[in-house]
Amino acid sequence: MSYAGADHVHWDQRDGRVAAVAAAVVFSFWVVEVVLPGVGAAQGVLADPATSFGRFLDGAHRVASILALLAAALGLSLGARWSRRWLTVSWASMAVFGAASLAASLLPGPCVVSTDVACAAESLVEGLAGATVAQAVVALVAMLASLLGVVSLAVSLRLHRKRSWIPVAAVGAVQTVVVVAVLVLASRMLAADGSGDPGVTLGLLERAHLVTVALWLLSAGVLPGPWKRPPHDSRTAPGRV
Repeated sequence: MSYAGADHVHWDQRDGRVAAVAAAVVFSFWVVEVVLPGVGAAQGVLADPATSFGRFLDGAHRVASILALLAAALGLSLGARWSRRWLTVSWASMAVFGAASLAASLLPGPCVVSTDVACAAESLVEGLAGATVAQAVVALVAMLASLLGVVSLAVSLRLHRKRSWIPVAAVGAVQTVVVVAVLVLASRMLAADGSGDPGVTLGLLERAHLVTVALWLLSAGVLPGPWKRPPHDSRTAPGRV
């Protein structure tokens, strides 16, 4: 774990793994709706931003985005060196995802979930208060970055004959289907000038996407492959003033 020396704070791999797992848990907080009747599940949306649950979810996703950024930074600096190209793509994608999710959560608008492309697009077309093109674009970047992150992690594990590539690839396959479905439905809604109702279908797809994002972050934190270095690699953790 991180520890303070005389004038530095040092990080090690465990900090990155804990950050990734914590981000996965926080991105899963939407399941609280199961025990909170009426928070949005019946209408399809995850939460009304004007409700206490909506504000809680918005803050939680902001924290999760920061944790994802931290995990990516430590993965790039302290992670394994085998298959460096694909692992670098995966960590870089996680960093982009975290940054885009954080940026989307800070932008004004009615969408609680930072990666909710459909909500951002609909809000823009309908001219809702606070809706901007930037929010839709940033949400799309976050969604595509998470997809690239899980796919590149699966490829990296597969190239180095790690058995864990199979479940990670399964998560990537499901996320690919969900992303394509969300983009198709969002495009059709835009073509209809925002008159379409996202309804339960897009709400379920958004939940499915959050599940795959959480599983990707969990895999990045739990699996030893992305972090394990050869015994001869004795480089110390970098310090931070």
